[in-house]
Amino acid sequence: MPTPDRIRPARILARAASLAVLLAAALSAGACAESCCPPEVEFAALPGCLEQGGQLALAVGARANQPAPVLPGEVQTLLQRAAYDGNRISVFRVDGDPKPAGDATFSTNAQNNLRWRKDLENFQRNVTQAIGAVKAEKPEANPLEALARASEAAGGDGTVVLLDSGLQTLPPLDFRQDGMLDADPVELVDFLEKEGQLPHLEGRAMVLVGIGTTAEPQQSLDTSRRDNLLEIWREIGKRAGARCVEAFATSQQAPAAAGLPAVGAVAVPPPPNPPTSCTTVSLRDAGRVKFRPNTAEFLDEQEAAAELKTYADTVTAKKYQVKLTGTTSSAGENRNTDNKRQLSLDRAEAVKRILVGHGVAASDIETFGVGMDFTGFVKDRDGDGALVPQLAARNRQVILELTGCR
Repeated sequence: MPTPDRIRPARILARAASLAVLLAAALSAGACAESCCPPEVEFAALPGCLEQGGQLALAVGARANQPAPVLPGEVQTLLQRAAYDGNRISVFRVDGDPKPAGDATFSTNAQNNLRWRKDLENFQRNVTQAIGAVKAEKPEANPLEALARASEAAGGDGTVVLLDSGLQTLPPLDFRQDGMLDADPVELVDFLEKEGQLPHLEGRAMVLVGIGTTAEPQQSLDTSRRDNLLEIWREIGKRAGARCVEAFATSQQAPAAAGLPAVGAVAVPPPPNPPTSCTTVSLRDAGRVKFRPNTAEFLDEQEAAAELKTYADTVTAKKYQVKLTGTTSSAGENRNTDNKRQLSLDRAEAVKRILVGHGVAASDIETFGVGMDFTGFVKDRDGDGALVPQLAARNRQVILELTGCR
């Protein structure tokens, strides 16, 4: 980095007075001689893709329904490296109308290495405090738009950090819509791409922090849906051209600030109630009983087996019979009725195999595959014939019916 010969104050955007005070406090006066600065600094290891450096932009979700933002060690390292290299650090808030919260570039006129290091530490500490002071100003949450704005600030070879739960509550990615949490990531991003709603991330590194981490009154996500949400955001980064996508968990959680603008809660479908008598249950292709796209292979067979054990125990204890009916969406280019029926039958057979493994007699289980031909099928294509991912997710299920009540 070129040796600075004067103070270069932080550049603060409008409506960020508290951020300006914190960032300005990080910069020190003095005169740096060519022989002293900048000293060599050892940084914590980062994934190779993040070593490239460049400008750094953070979209910070300091909003309702999730914990207050806390930067993991990896992001702290990114801040330190960006400051050391003299690259701009920009911050954007995530709310219903994402806007810049401020930006700053480190520079110092320190006269010796010790003071130079101290100034760098002060700058990093104050930037971290400034990020912690960011607050949502508008209702709802639009992390997709915040990501797009941060990408513009990061430039073509920079790094973009999305520090947010990822639970957007505005179009085109409103997770309050039934089925959106369960949508196939590839299908959902296909839809966003068709609508021209992907951010431009070409050449940039994308870092995800805290995806799926919630706070009251937002209901917690189960493991499967949290994983699916993370895959949706990974796919967004990949399809938007990011040179890589890295995800980190937050090591600590701070309570959300009070008095923030409201954010609508995303409904999380509860697991089916354990059966106590003859009943019909829809095992939607989500949660623990989830299949890999276009296959009858469980995403996690152990999870599926754990979920289905309750049903198996009821069947064996009460000597019920079971009728399993697989259904499908209209997804895929090949919408041949026979192919859809076969896939749905294969999925019903996969559930049967698990039940038999739990002790249910194979002779007590009937399986059927009806494809898209079932009562309750939701039209899952728009007027142009494009698949609507959240509706397609609702059509993928195995209907479990207990019969033989006495």
